Amino acid sequence: MQCHEDHRTSSWLCRALCRRYALVHLAEFDALGLEDGVPRRRTWCWAFAMFAVDEFEVLGAWPADTGAVQPIIGDLRDRGVLSIRVVSIAETKGPTSPISPESWAIALRDAKPRVLEVVGSESISGEAIEGVPSAAIRSALERAGRIHHGLVRGARSRAPFASAEAASEFIAGWLQKADPRLYEVRRPTRSVVAHAV
Repeated sequence: MQCHEDHRTSSWLCRALCRRYALVHLAEFDALGLEDGVPRRRTWCWAFAMFAVDEFEVLGAWPADTGAVQPIIGDLRDRGVLSIRVVSIAETKGPTSPISPESWAIALRDAKPRVLEVVGSESISGEAIEGVPSAAIRSALERAGRIHHGLVRGARSRAPFASAEAASEFIAGWLQKADPRLYEVRRPTRSVVAHAV
């Protein structure tokens, strides 16, 4: 999504982010829209992140067209992200998915932010990331899953969107409303666990 300084929702999606994350989880979904009056499904990607135990935020959402990984990486870099310990990819449409682990592994070879590992979410749910216990990883992935299912249900109930811009507005607005609820479990001060990246 492109930034527009005079638009509150878009500016929220373009806000500055933390420099380091222990875990970034990406998921994709389809939203039905109209293009020249013809229904068309478009794939979107959104990202959820954990920077410390029980401390999360939504990073953003992007159209997941062919070659989508590089713009996502560039957006995260431009918004201040320097390193990510693990990128977790939810189940996708397979190797041809714009956000498949294979696509990320290729795109991140020489890219910034620095990512130490790219995995499928099913392979990380029972593991610990350095400095983060496995129970915290499972909790983060479960929280991301609840947000994802709510977003998918919401997009289906509003479809078809009149345009790609209308779909973008809905997705951005929905995630912006979901994001403040992620902070309810935060402690007064952050515990830094992402230093390992």
